[in-house]
Amino acid sequence: MPLGPGQRVLAVADDLSGAAETAAALLSRTTRTRVLLDPRTATPAPAGTTTVFDLDSRQLSATGAAARITAVMTGLAPGTLVLKKVDSLLRGNLAAEIAALAATGRGVLLAPALPTAHRTVRDGVLHTDGVPLHTGNAWRAETAPPPRSIAEALRVPVALLGLTAVRGPAHLLRTALREALATGLPVVADAETDADLDTLLAAALDVDPRVALAGSGGLALALGRSLGGGPPAPLPPPGPAARPLLVVVGTAEPLAAEQVRRLVTDGAALYSLDPGATYPGDPLPPLSPGTTVLTLRRNGPPDPAAARAISRNLARTAATLLDSAPGPADLVLTGGETARRVLDALAVRELRPWGQVHHGAVLATTPDGRTVVTRPGSFGDADSLRLIARALRAPTGGSPTAPTPAVRTPTARTPAARKAVHPPPAPGHPAPKPPRTSHDHAKGPFMNATPAAPAGTAPTAAEKIDALPVIAVTMGDGAGIGPEVIVPALLDPGTLSRIRPVVVGDAERLRRAAELVGLAGRVEIVTVEGPGDAEFTPGRINVIDLGLLPADLPWGTLSAIAGDAAYQYVRVAAELALSGAVQGICTAPLNKEALHAGGHLYPGHTELLAHLTGVEEVSMMLSTDTVKVIHVTTHIGLIDAVKRIEPGLVERTVRRGHDALVRAGVEHPVIGVCGINPHAGENGLFGYGEEEEKIVPALEILRADGIDARGPLPADTAFFLAGRGDYDLIVAMYHDQGHGPVKILGLEAGVNLTVGLPVIRTSVDHGTAFDIAGTGTADPGSMIEALRQAAALAPSPTG
Repeated sequence: MPLGPGQRVLAVADDLSGAAETAAALLSRTTRTRVLLDPRTATPAPAGTTTVFDLDSRQLSATGAAARITAVMTGLAPGTLVLKKVDSLLRGNLAAEIAALAATGRGVLLAPALPTAHRTVRDGVLHTDGVPLHTGNAWRAETAPPPRSIAEALRVPVALLGLTAVRGPAHLLRTALREALATGLPVVADAETDADLDTLLAAALDVDPRVALAGSGGLALALGRSLGGGPPAPLPPPGPAARPLLVVVGTAEPLAAEQVRRLVTDGAALYSLDPGATYPGDPLPPLSPGTTVLTLRRNGPPDPAAARAISRNLARTAATLLDSAPGPADLVLTGGETARRVLDALAVRELRPWGQVHHGAVLATTPDGRTVVTRPGSFGDADSLRLIARALRAPTGGSPTAPTPAVRTPTARTPAARKAVHPPPAPGHPAPKPPRTSHDHAKGPFMNATPAAPAGTAPTAAEKIDALPVIAVTMGDGAGIGPEVIVPALLDPGTLSRIRPVVVGDAERLRRAAELVGLAGRVEIVTVEGPGDAEFTPGRINVIDLGLLPADLPWGTLSAIAGDAAYQYVRVAAELALSGAVQGICTAPLNKEALHAGGHLYPGHTELLAHLTGVEEVSMMLSTDTVKVIHVTTHIGLIDAVKRIEPGLVERTVRRGHDALVRAGVEHPVIGVCGINPHAGENGLFGYGEEEEKIVPALEILRADGIDARGPLPADTAFFLAGRGDYDLIVAMYHDQGHGPVKILGLEAGVNLTVGLPVIRTSVDHGTAFDIAGTGTADPGSMIEALRQAAALAPSPTG
């Protein structure tokens, strides 16, 4: 349930990166959010303020950490909601801090799951990527052994709320939580999804608004969603390339070396500090304009006992470098301990968060005008630092160079960087021009035309090509029909008139597919390093060749190798899109069972792309010439779908669909919203009032905002009326309610769009069709249409 706009929130974290991550999760346009590094200097928070304290207690004794919790909890204003941010791997003084919270007389609900980083809790045991914490290597840099359970980490008995209770009827969950809190023990809650955390939060606030909430960034995000008020203000635009940017890497994570290497490849200067040297070590070069990376020289495995001293040396070195800068410098700080020490050296006592470049990479500004990005050491994929740097620094000329795909190099399954090439403006800055598009309704509402040249300056043929969006086409499951539909679709005469396609996949597999469909003599399949190396001429297909498939991979057979390769194609395409090298993604089908067998546990493309781009919520839209459908829920069971549907989700889904249609040229879309039950409940005759509870409140808000959303409608009637043209869009409540009619009305030409991503994504509306794969008989019509709609929605790179 949303909290009131005047709600005071106090959040506390044990290190700076955790405090910044929490602040970003709690950002809302209706609240003022601040991160304070010294609670002793805090002024009383007015109503509607979210205050996040960095208690800097990770390296303190248990007694010292508990004392800091007690101090900030003393004298709280009545009605203040308390959130204790805990480390998602249960590190730090967890036991002492939770005990100090409980000693204030508030009950404590601990839900440390962080679904976006694949950290879940089952039966009171923390799992990372499906592996129990104590059997993996996530604690490799810690001096103590990892706890076998959350109760062991707390060193006291706990009351456990299992998944069965969390996902059961709301009134039974509230009863179970009330009984658990009455024991006086810390209540540990299982959770595997963001929906689980939303449910737990709502139950806790219903049962006892004074309960002290404790959790990772996942629970903070749930609280942020409950605060409401819309998304936070946009990130500030990048600063000038000449302004110094210092990147301080204070983490022993193995991936950090690759993150640094890629940033240096982009032109950053590198300064390595010997972790064993006494400060200040070697003479320091002056900090010059551009980007400089300060990191540790790796002389062996990390020494946990020396971590604090190393962080201090890094901070002192960073401060010396900043003193030598020709002007104000901005900062990127990884590792909470290092980040705190650097800001202490600069006498920074407060941060104003703006948002996240990607999950955990929080952009904030300081009172003296610096921009600072903090990030936990274990967060981000291999391109994290380079993407953060690009968010802070405008390119020196032209489009930024795309990251080189990491061929055959597995990456950590942490959230990929989320970054637009031109971030939204900060308040007071002019908004960028929207992309210039026109729409040919005779050919469907998603057709895009090339931007017109100014009068008297007719564009050359090369300029016309350069104005077309570059679309990354992922090959999908190489054992399915993806290669067989891509080849003819990219040879279609209309394709090169609308887009510049670059396939991310396997060049040899495409050559075999060309033979199967009888086009081997008409096509040249050329391997390129990236979109910048591609040439767009008739008969040529450009391929970023990851070379992941064996030559003897059979067609039409489930393969873990093909499943892993399909994931890697999408990963590379997402990196290219986020860096600005491509303006959209068009996906050939993957096989979910193969994807899972390859070690990537996502329900499908939609959820995978949301994860890779750092987006919490997207919608699936199916589009045919006859009907367009957007889904409130997709790849979950029917019982879970009904439970998950709530007014806020319905409202956001309708808005995403409405905005997509307006962007495509439908000025005033008429939207039909399906009910959940047969006959849309028929005034309570069927079901338990789900339509009135879960859908009607959303429709009232939407209509008040001028959106023509009608319903709730019986689903059978809604699709009949849409088929004859009464509705521009149908909103389906669950997967089969929307997919069934679409497949009947237009499967061959259907297209799957993901709405809500920071990049354009379209897909065929069919599967891998293993039964006909390798026969050369697959129909490329849906792929051609998916490419056409990608062209319609993607901005021109020159617009």
